[in-house]
Amino acid sequence: MKNIVILGGGFGGVQAALTLEKKLKKLRVKNDYEIILVDKEPHHTFTPLLYEAATTSKNLADYVELKSLVSFPFAELFKDKNIRVVNDVILHIDTAEGLVHLKQSKIRFEYLVVALGAETNYFNMFGLEENALPLKTFMDAIRLRDAIWRRAEEGAERLRVVIGGGGSTGVELASEIKEWTRELQEEVNKSCNIDVMIIEGSKNILPGFDGRVVRKVEKRLKKIGVAIVRDEKVDKVTQKDIILESAEKIAYDILVWAGGVKAVPLTEKMPLKKEKRGRIEIMGGLECIPESPDLKIYGKIYAVGDAACIINPKTNLPVPQVARAAITQGKIAAKNIIEDIKKQNFLSKKIKQYVYKPMNYPYIVPVGGKYAVAKIGLIVISGLLAWIFKGVVELNYFLSIMNPFKALKIWLHGLRVFIQNDRLG
Repeated sequence: MKNIVILGGGFGGVQAALTLEKKLKKLRVKNDYEIILVDKEPHHTFTPLLYEAATTSKNLADYVELKSLVSFPFAELFKDKNIRVVNDVILHIDTAEGLVHLKQSKIRFEYLVVALGAETNYFNMFGLEENALPLKTFMDAIRLRDAIWRRAEEGAERLRVVIGGGGSTGVELASEIKEWTRELQEEVNKSCNIDVMIIEGSKNILPGFDGRVVRKVEKRLKKIGVAIVRDEKVDKVTQKDIILESAEKIAYDILVWAGGVKAVPLTEKMPLKKEKRGRIEIMGGLECIPESPDLKIYGKIYAVGDAACIINPKTNLPVPQVARAAITQGKIAAKNIIEDIKKQNFLSKKIKQYVYKPMNYPYIVPVGGKYAVAKIGLIVISGLLAWIFKGVVELNYFLSIMNPFKALKIWLHGLRVFIQNDRLG
């Protein structure tokens, strides 16, 4: 039995597993290969909804209900599919011998898909990691929600929440926290006011986004009362203050860090060609290459999603780390593995090479309540229509990873909860 091992159950990893399973079962050598997905968690997290989970009233949805809306067990996603899930911690990847060393076992691979994502980058700033809350997992969202709720319960009349980083995560979270103020006043503490501030190191929030989108988002943030500090970088953080490089001091009660990500240590240590931030450099076919010609690599190794870096030949810049890119890359890596299996087993005379072609993916930025800004091709839309489009995109993703009945059930349940959470205006 030859193993096709996928490391990581995020957007790219799940799509690679599902695509492989669908295509492998059509080959007569299907029983000679096993698809194994390795992840330390037993579930796939839909990260675009974490900001919603972090700002949903405890009276509206408890921990279990919220988790069912953003985290989906692999056992359910892969039910009746020939995909084995291993819940374990990855210790080391031996690319020369073709072995993945886990905490409790080890797995040999013939094909390896590295889809380990990225982790929060604190840039070695003094006091930042110790004092800031990240927003990468469901538990991060719950910890943030509980921190705000607890302060309100304790009778705080003014709660200062600072978001480090004005990318999409920072903007989505800042605006939703500000809109949440009214619910907290009604349910917990009538006198509690939340001041929300975004600190962005670039000259504008949403660096790299279309200027029309940025202007609409900034207008919306101003309307709902979110303060923005531009062109300022954090120098260090204490338990009560953020000190900027300009020496300005900003007091805070809760600090959330959404200022960047970096490669996970596992991928940084792999002897593969990497870019300066530690992500694995790949070509169009998504196959990895050794960092030096004399290094031996066992089998074939592919990288997708945030673990990978691919340069867009049109812009000469790395492809943005977005879910849609990871999903497409996962499918392409899977297709190229299937083609190589056909080649190795003499199943086809014509072997295809699938190539990842970067594109300008549509994107949506929710900005508090039932309001969002979306860019679709050359068109920019905003307001309720963009918010509705966001819901359609979410449903489309659920349909791609689970059966239609389950997808619609989860989506409608989430819509019921979050539509109460998102005020109109």
